[in-house]
Amino acid sequence: MSQAPSFERVLVVEDLDEPRRWLAELLPQALPVVRVVDAAASLAQARALMASHTYGLALVDWGLPDGHGGELIVELLAARPDAVVVVATIHDDDAHVFPALRAGASGYILKSQPAEVVMAQLRRIEQGEPALSPSIASRVLKHFHEVRVADAKSQVQLTEREVEVLRLIAKGYK
Repeated sequence: MSQAPSFERVLVVEDLDEPRRWLAELLPQALPVVRVVDAAASLAQARALMASHTYGLALVDWGLPDGHGGELIVELLAARPDAVVVVATIHDDDAHVFPALRAGASGYILKSQPAEVVMAQLRRIEQGEPALSPSIASRVLKHFHEVRVADAKSQVQLTEREVEVLRLIAKGYK
């Protein structure tokens, strides 16, 4: 089992007041090591906080008034490559999930889930596991299954005669 990460100070970036407060209250309940939760309602506010602090854990909404969470994920990881950045959003479609993961998010949770479910997902971070909503984990697995199937279909199937000709060429016949 990996060592439990230390997240005494965390960042929550969420443009809506109620979900921002909800996440900020949930974090210390889910992860007792959390001592301080800094909250921002925009990329600009988050960047101002990041000028004074480096975060090992951040919960970032994808849709923000002055950009999207992907920009911030890249910046958080540039400041601290081992940071755990979890996207906390309402978007559960491929157009949001995969760009977030490509940006470097190490988790993706849906704010529409009950508090107990979100807390359980956040607790996984202490064991070095990704905080993933079950529907997101299923979406990721389905995506890679579809990629594998598409790759298998795109492989060229040779006829018996083509294989025979290739064998003869390999033996030096012209």
